[in-house]
Order: sequence, then C-alpha cells, then structure tokens
Amino acid sequence: MSGSSLFATLGAAIQSFSSPSYSLKVPIPEAKTDPTVLAFESELASHLDQLNLSDETRYLRIQWLCQAMDMVLSTHSSTERMVSESHHPVSNVDGKSINTLLENSIKLLDTCVVLKTAVGEIKNYCGYLEIALRAVQKDPMSEIQVKRCMKALKKCMEVLNRKDDFVHHFGQRRSKLENCSSTLRRMGEKLNTEVNSIGNYPTAIYAAQVVTIFVCSLLSSAFSLKPKRSFSSVCAGGQSSWSFSLSRLQKQVKEQTDQKKSRGSIALLEELDMADIAVRDFHNLLEKRLHRNPSFEKVAQILKVKESVEVLQALLTDLQHGISTLEFQVESIYRNLLRSRMAFIDMHQGS
Repeated sequence: MSGSSLFATLGAAIQSFSSPSYSLKVPIPEAKTDPTVLAFESELASHLDQLNLSDETRYLRIQWLCQAMDMVLSTHSSTERMVSESHHPVSNVDGKSINTLLENSIKLLDTCVVLKTAVGEIKNYCGYLEIALRAVQKDPMSEIQVKRCMKALKKCMEVLNRKDDFVHHFGQRRSKLENCSSTLRRMGEKLNTEVNSIGNYPTAIYAAQVVTIFVCSLLSSAFSLKPKRSFSSVCAGGQSSWSFSLSRLQKQVKEQTDQKKSRGSIALLEELDMADIAVRDFHNLLEKRLHRNPSFEKVAQILKVKESVEVLQALLTDLQHGISTLEFQVESIYRNLLRSRMAFIDMHQGS
C-alpha cells in the first residue's frame, strides 16, 4: 500500500483554479454520470463488501481492523489520483466547506494521537506479559520465580484497569477514547448536514472523510476498556452503492460490538480480551500452586502451569505481531491526514 497522502497533490491541483476566471463560491453539482466517479464508487463499494463477506466475520480482530485501515488508505490513494488528474471539480468547494474539512482534519488527527497512545498501552501490556513468561521458563520452578511471574501478571491486569478518564464540560467522567467516539459521531452528523444543504462536496473527498471517520470510530471502540457507550455509526448521505455497503457493514459491526460489550469483557479487541482471560486464569493457577503442598497435587499443577505458559506464549506472539501492524497502519493514516490538512489550508488560502 502506498504511503501517499489522501490529498498529497490536492494543493497543487487547487492552484490551477486560483485565477479570477474561476469561482470558489458557486456550487456546481458533480456529474454522477462521470465514469471516473462511478468507477471510484464501485471500487469503494467492493472494498466495503469484502470487509463483510460472511456472518462469521469477526470485526474486533486485529487482522480485520488492519484490512479496514487498508480500505481507508486505498480510498485516500484513489481520491488523490482523481484530484491530481482533475477528475474532481475541486474549484466548486466553497469556503464554508473548506473550513469544515480543516476542522475535521484536526479532530481526526487528535483521534489518531489518542489511538497511538492506546496502542502504546497495549505494547506495555505485552511487555509485562513477556516478563511474566520469562520468569517461569526455567525448571524446576522456584517459589521466587512464581512470585516474580505473579507480580508481572498483576501489572498486566493493572494496565487494563487503569482509568484514562477526564471530566468533560458536563461534569461526567469519560475516557479519552470514548470522547473520541462522541466527537467522531458529531463530526459525521455535521458533515452530512452540510453535504445535504450545500451539495458541493466532490464524491471522493466526501467518501474519504466518511470511511475515515467510520474506521477511527471503530478503533476507538475496539481499544476502549469497559466502554460505557455503544459503537456509533456514521450515516453516509446519498444513494450511491458505497453508502449502502457502508450501512450494511456498520450494522453488522455494531451488533457484534454490542454483543461483546454485553458479555462484560474488559477489552473489546479480541486478541487482548483472550490474553486478559488467560492472564487471570494463569494468575489464579499460580496462586493455588503456592498454597497447595501435597506432592501429587504439585505435579498436576506443574503440568497445568506448563500448558498455560504455552497458551499464553501463543497469545502473546499473536498480540505483539498484530499490534505492531496496527501501529504502522494508524501512523500511516495519521501522516495522510496531516498532509491532507496542508492541502486543505492551500484550498482555504486559494478561496
């Protein structure tokens, strides 16, 4: 996947419309019969449908989330290509709409910063789990090793129990990730209100904003710990094929997220949830081993410990590999958003 920006060349394209003979104020509806626009919409609908191939799809797995971010980056790349090849009437975007794009870009960048912090916390979790497993690698296992392992396991649990709350202006406590979800929901609502009232957003720019809001909102939910609020869908306006595909996908994602939340899981991210369950079970097992002395029981406990270590090692490997990929993808989206913001500033100055 190219690391090119959503609108890396948008600023240059805008300059071609900066002469007095072009107006940035008068909206001219984008031609829906434009074959390039239709091809873009069809490609985006296909990517969204591929993310929702079966009822068995697990939307809170790292692999699927990475595929969703690939879809966002692909949409950014297609949008950049359309703008650079002058298939988009970017000269029709008025000052108010550009201001909304600038405002949205800041909020999405802020969301990515919060997401990167959440990824960092998961990496800390992996670090403590690595220490715990290293402590019980040697045979025979001493009491000191067991206690060292249990201390590291407690650190794992503390990471997931840590409160990342702040008091917002209504005096209610809310995590930064949950606040991101609320911000993204309001952003989507405002974007659609402006599109419906003004109607001069080029399709690809609008679609890129919508799918980015959707995926960032989903990541905010996936990284949240014991979230109080349900996953917020973003409504895509219009009657295009991609908007219907997005609506279907969001419905399935919301149902699965609500089911996971109703089960009382601390972490919605599947790999992290599985690791958390195994960590707690392993901690309880080690606690029993410390307090039970009969020799036959100790043999049975040692076998269970070894089995648990193997399970946790496999879960840790999956989580470490997946979180590194997620970190790279979030950083790629952040860089694209940063560059697109510079293009929006060029648009604003040109208007």
